[in-house]
Amino acid sequence: MGEKKGIRKQLNSEVEPLNSEVTPLNSEVAPLNSEVAPLNSEVAPLNSEVAPLNSKVEFLRLKYESLQMINDQ
Repeated sequence: MGEKKGIRKQLNSEVEPLNSEVTPLNSEVAPLNSEVAPLNSEVAPLNSEVAPLNSKVEFLRLKYESLQMINDQ
């Protein structure tokens, strides 16, 4: 049990300085989150439009590669 306490103490000593670095960053990030949230709702519908285009692009890329291989022969 003492070994676990020692490990916990060591981890706490490593984490505590990191917490003091992260806490001020949280106050900087919070306002940005409120700016980003509305943008997410604008981006979501665009993602559903882009997804099918990605598969078409991949198909055309594969077709192009196939044609190149045929041309190279």
